[in-house]
Amino acid sequence: MSKRNVGFSSYLRDFLSSKIGLAGLIILIILLIFTGIALSIPAKVYASWNNPASWNEYPEHVPPSWLSIFYPNEYFTTKELSPTNISLYSLAKNIYVAVITYQFNWSKALPAYNVYFIASTNVTPIEEVIYWSKPDGYTLQINVPSGVFNVPFDLTSIRGSILSYISSVTGKTPNIVNSTVLSSALFNSPKTNFTVTEQGSYVVKIEIVSSLPMNITKSSLLLLGNSYGLMGTDYFGRPLDLGVLLGLPNALEIGALTSLVAVVVGVFVGGISGYLGGNKDSAIQWVTLVFLALPALPFLVAVSFVTQPNLEIEALLIAFLSWPFYAIIARSMALSIKSNSYVEADKLLGIPSYRVFFTHFMPRLIPITVAYMALGVPAGILLAQTLAFLGIAPANIVTWGGILDAAETYQAQVNGWWWWVVFPGAMIVIVAIPFVLIGFAIERVTLGER
Repeated sequence: MSKRNVGFSSYLRDFLSSKIGLAGLIILIILLIFTGIALSIPAKVYASWNNPASWNEYPEHVPPSWLSIFYPNEYFTTKELSPTNISLYSLAKNIYVAVITYQFNWSKALPAYNVYFIASTNVTPIEEVIYWSKPDGYTLQINVPSGVFNVPFDLTSIRGSILSYISSVTGKTPNIVNSTVLSSALFNSPKTNFTVTEQGSYVVKIEIVSSLPMNITKSSLLLLGNSYGLMGTDYFGRPLDLGVLLGLPNALEIGALTSLVAVVVGVFVGGISGYLGGNKDSAIQWVTLVFLALPALPFLVAVSFVTQPNLEIEALLIAFLSWPFYAIIARSMALSIKSNSYVEADKLLGIPSYRVFFTHFMPRLIPITVAYMALGVPAGILLAQTLAFLGIAPANIVTWGGILDAAETYQAQVNGWWWWVVFPGAMIVIVAIPFVLIGFAIERVTLGER
């Protein structure tokens, strides 16, 4: 081993001169910036993640929107339209009518993924009718059920009139009724049995009838795209980029806490064991091996089912099973330090054992402790995400393992929803990279080239 300068400034200089250490530090800083962004998101967004009703106006299980760059004819994003005209008038006493008109030009080769109608008034309507006019001049009249007045609703809420239209054209009712089938009826030509989209100018009029004078308090029309955001959406329409971002602080917290506790405990126990030697060393090693032999995953699954831990308790449970690895490494280093002449000299001079340990052993164990703390973070994150994938995670938090668990439940792989699996899985790998690079760099700085 080459002779080297010691001291924090020397270690820091050597670390920053290391390419892998510097690369890991830059990636870590970027992750911390995104963590700050995630922590600034309002708490109600976290709470709404597990409430499917909060994502009704988002397209469900669609791929990322950047696919439209490569496939402009196949993918498009959501378009929100404002009314081109709103007219209010009275037909007779106690009969008031509002007509909200939308006009848009549709040039896509595919129909909208779904259509959301948002029309609210200051009174309760007695009737609401939609007139959907196609480029060929045909106008479809859609009666809105009374139960959906004054709340946003999509095509599935008004399926009755659309299914009747499909049956009148095709002579049969579709076996599967979803937003795609219903939207095809509105955008596709009946002359092609709803297989070819009619491109051109569409006019949509929403007629609202009330027994009281009314004002339109809110109105817009959402033509949902078949792609969304940076990472697409899941089965409930939840944006996966938001889920990945929300899961970042939790992953870093549990990884850092797990590694900190496991390494500190393991290095201290291993250092004491190597320093004491003899029967005490044998006893500590026996206990260490007992903990090391515990099957980590089944043990954590069993304990988690019983205790329903929060994030901090789960981190401590993982650390409880991880410290023996570091204790074995620290013990071997302590045995090496113990053989040095200055340790023997202190003993001969009658210096107390605890002072010898904290004077000669801990200063030499701490640098490698820092290195293994960095290397231990990915292991903690991976184990925590594995538990979440198995459905065992602290309540009311967003985890990448939990997103992958939902993807498996709804058979994302079978249905070809690759983005639901790829991005959360990739984040588990990406977040581990800086800690591995930093750990290797610290290890190389403290121990030199080996």
